[in-house]
Amino acid sequence: MNRSKLNSLSNKLLKAITLLALFYLVIILLLMIPVGFAQADKNHKELEHKLVLSLSGSAAIALYVNNDEIAEEVISALLLHEEIDAVKLESDEGIAFASNHLVVEEENLWEHANKYRLYSPTDGEPLGAIYIHNKHAALQQKALDRVFNQVLFILVQFLVTVIALILVFNRTIGRPLTALADTLYSTTPEDPKNIPIDNDNRNNELGVVVHSVNTFIENSRQAIKRERELRSQIEHWEHYYRNLAEQDILTGLKNRLGCEKYVNQASKSCEYIALLLVDLDGFKAVNDTYGHAAGDLILTELASRLSSLQAKSNVPGVVGRIGGDEFVVYLVLQQNDHELLTQVATHIIELANRPATYNGHTIKVGCSVGIAVQPSTGIEIERLLHRADRAMYRVKEEGKNNYQFFHGERQARVEKMD
Repeated sequence: MNRSKLNSLSNKLLKAITLLALFYLVIILLLMIPVGFAQADKNHKELEHKLVLSLSGSAAIALYVNNDEIAEEVISALLLHEEIDAVKLESDEGIAFASNHLVVEEENLWEHANKYRLYSPTDGEPLGAIYIHNKHAALQQKALDRVFNQVLFILVQFLVTVIALILVFNRTIGRPLTALADTLYSTTPEDPKNIPIDNDNRNNELGVVVHSVNTFIENSRQAIKRERELRSQIEHWEHYYRNLAEQDILTGLKNRLGCEKYVNQASKSCEYIALLLVDLDGFKAVNDTYGHAAGDLILTELASRLSSLQAKSNVPGVVGRIGGDEFVVYLVLQQNDHELLTQVATHIIELANRPATYNGHTIKVGCSVGIAVQPSTGIEIERLLHRADRAMYRVKEEGKNNYQFFHGERQARVEKMD
C-alpha cells in the first residue's frame, strides 16, 4: 500500500465519517436531549437536597433564635448557585427571612418554590421550612450545555474510533499501534506523563490519535482536580456550619448544645463527669458603668483564660458558655477527685479576679463556682447542671467569689422540696 492510496482511502473515509458524524449527531440530539434534561434536573435536585441538608441546621438555628445574621449567611450560601434565584426561611410562628435575585418578582413566587421542612435544634420538633425557587432559564441552559458536551464527546469518540480503523489498513504502523495500545492500557488521568509519540508518526493519523488521547487525559486530569477542590470546599462549609450550631459566637467556646454533645460522647470512656458552673460577680455593674462593649471584653477575656487553663491541664474536658455571664467547665474523671476539683475551682476564681483594661479603665470582677459530680453511666446533664447551680447560689448567698460543692443527699432533698 503506497502513500497516495493511503491518502485517497483516508479522504474517502473522512467524507464517510463526516456524513456518519452528522447523521449520528442528529440521532444523538433526538435521543439525548430529553434524557439530558431529565438527568440535569435530577442532578440539580440532588445538589439542592445536599445543600439543604448541609445548611438546614444553621437555617433552623436562625429561625429558632430569630437571628438575621445567620439567616443571611444561609440564604447567601444558597444564592451563590446560579440555578437558585430566591430563598426564604419561614418559621411556623411567622418569622421569615427572604432574598432573591429576580429582576421582576414573579406572582405567587413561593408557591412555585421547593419546600423543605426544618426542625428545632433543641428537641427535633418541626420548626418551619426553607423555600428554594429555581432559575428555570439557568437550569435549561445548563441542561443544554450538558447535552451538547455529551454529544461532542461522543462525536469525538466516534471520530477517534474510525481513525483507528483507518490506521489498521496501513501495515507499516502496526507496531507503533501495538505500542500505543500497551501505553494506553497503563495510562490513567492521574498519571502526570503524556503518551509519547515517535517523530515518524507525529504528523500522521497515529499522531492525531495520540494527541487527542493526551488532550482527553489532560482534560480529565483537570476535571478531577476541580472536582476535588469543589468537594474540599463543600466539606469545609459543612464543617463550618456544623460547628456554628455548637459554638458561642461571642467567645468561640462551645455553647450548651456543643457541651452536651461533648459530655454524651466523653461519658462512654470515663467513670465520672464533673461540672464547675461559673457565674461572674459584679458583671451587671460593668455593663451599667462602662457599657456592653466592656462586658463583652470581660467575657472574651475570661473565655480565653479558661481555655488556656483547660489546655494546660492533664484532665480532659471542655469549656463552654451557656448564656449571659455563665460559663461551664466539664471535666472527664476516672475517679471522684475532690482535691483536684478544689484546685481547678481555685484557679478559676483567681483567673476571674484578674483585672482587665478597657479604654484606660481597670475593670475587675469575681466569680462564684458551683461544683457537682455524677457517675458517667446514665448521666443526666440537666440534673448535673441544676445541682451545680444550687451549689453556686449557696456561694452567692454566703458572700460570693468562692466555690462550693453540691452536698449530696442534703441538697437533693432540698431540690425535691422546691
